Amino acid sequence: MTDTSTRPARAAATRWDRSALQTSAELLLGLSFAATMAFGGYAAATGQLTVFAQGSGVVFLVTLTCVLVSWFRAVEREERADHLATASVAPAVVPVPAVVPVPLTTAAIAAVDAEYRR
Repeated sequence: MTDTSTRPARAAATRWDRSALQTSAELLLGLSFAATMAFGGYAAATGQLTVFAQGSGVVFLVTLTCVLVSWFRAVEREERADHLATASVAPAVVPVPAVVPVPLTTAAIAAVDAEYRR
């Protein structure tokens, strides 16, 4: 039997927790997509309501951009947090590679180019 009286009522925040603004943007994304398809289909069939189809298409593209940027930033924050967590555990001494890469110079590039042209 587990004693739950000392545990918090809510678990720690997970990556699935979203703010109200993110949730609203994602809902607007879905609704604007549905509106774009509906108005676009009606406009294609009848030749009317093209302004609404274009307007909802613009709203869809702007919302899609905002949502994608939000998702990628969340992934970057998550990866950065994981990297910092593993960096704090890493050893203090970093081994030096046996071969140090030499930056390409113009002469080296010209030599490769000359060899390629043969």
